[in-house]
Amino acid sequence: MSSSNPGWEDLALWQPLIDRLDPIERIEEQNSTRLPWLIPERHRRMAESPFAWFRGTAAQMAADLAPLPRSAHRVQLCGDAHLLNFGFYASPERSLVFDINDFDETSPGPFEWDVKRLLVSVVLVARQWQLDGEEQARLARKVAGAYRKAMAEYAELPTLKLWNCLLHVERFVEALPQTAFRSHLEAAVANALRRSGRHAIQKHCEFLPDGTAQIRHQPPLIWRHALLDPRLLWTSEPDLDPASIPSHSKAIAFLLAGYRESLPPHRRHQLQDFALIDTALKAVGVGSVGTRCAIGLMKGPHPEDWLLLQSKQALPSCVNQQLGGGSGHDGQRIVEGQRLIQCVSDPFLGWTSTPKGIPMVWRQLRDWKASVSLEAMKPSSLKAYAKLCASVLARAHARSGQRQALHGALGDDKAFDRAMASFAVAYSDQVEEDHRALLQAMASGRLTSSD
Repeated sequence: MSSSNPGWEDLALWQPLIDRLDPIERIEEQNSTRLPWLIPERHRRMAESPFAWFRGTAAQMAADLAPLPRSAHRVQLCGDAHLLNFGFYASPERSLVFDINDFDETSPGPFEWDVKRLLVSVVLVARQWQLDGEEQARLARKVAGAYRKAMAEYAELPTLKLWNCLLHVERFVEALPQTAFRSHLEAAVANALRRSGRHAIQKHCEFLPDGTAQIRHQPPLIWRHALLDPRLLWTSEPDLDPASIPSHSKAIAFLLAGYRESLPPHRRHQLQDFALIDTALKAVGVGSVGTRCAIGLMKGPHPEDWLLLQSKQALPSCVNQQLGGGSGHDGQRIVEGQRLIQCVSDPFLGWTSTPKGIPMVWRQLRDWKASVSLEAMKPSSLKAYAKLCASVLARAHARSGQRQALHGALGDDKAFDRAMASFAVAYSDQVEEDHRALLQAMASGRLTSSD
């Protein structure tokens, strides 16, 4: 259902359809195409809390939003704009910046889908701290108001200035008053700066007596390809002819060639002296566990020339699946969407396909990449952090949409804030109900779980 000009009160409503797909059935459908030995780990991570379940069920929420009234204001959506999909990373100029950092679901869509997903994550975290219903609603209203006010500011900026609105973290933190939020960010910044590429290599690789290096084999979460039967990667295709399964060496060469072609010419030149010396499967995230994700260790001519890249299977966007469109390469969709709404991006961001046609995204595994610790925040810090995320989200939408028109629709009316908060509280109830269904499915043995 679509409404070209619904009132904010129409966007506040949440009522599940009578024929709403059982969320456990949706998980089982997704599991059918994933690496089977990682599926129990996926269930375990999603079972940790309603928020953890929410992180892994962007497709469920998109399906729930699709039949509801929606605005006519389209932007490039993040598609999964919860609190932990914002974070720190290094700009190519070696400055620590803060921005959206997950784009698996990115696609054009109604702006409020991102706002709703952000606010639901805020409410779920507030519930973990036992904040009462009124406090949850008030917090959600404040965050929605931060988005609305930020959009008003971005609507007034010249285009060139808008596209250079980097949030330099260290300068931002220095300008803050001495509060618990500042202390929390200072700790997060220190953690991010420790998570360098060199740190990632020390954590995930080992150096052998002959001076060579390889990725540390830690099955089942990190599994060196050299020790993996290639057939295990294609267990979701039971009718596949074993003779058609490419060797790891041929598959990696194919992937690497395609990845290099997706890079700008100067990045291809930068990588031409690097050789890929080892690769491994690596389980990542919550909802992504079980997809074909890997890391690759590259070595250049200088003793300090080490680079650890990550490849990640690019699944179809849940936004596209609900709104239609987007029949091209999903890795290219992710990369181009990321470059559109992120102020600066990983210089090694690119895409490719496997020999079997599975789209992939490539990037650095770590380069000052880190997120905040929500568990360590006090309620006042959560509000400040969530408002920061809302402002960054507004900037992304302002870059990719008609910012003046969106600001005109939002105006100075707090009706938008109330509507978004009302939806967030109601949908959080649904998330908790779905999470209970997950726990019941695991307890009954319908879904398996790792220890």
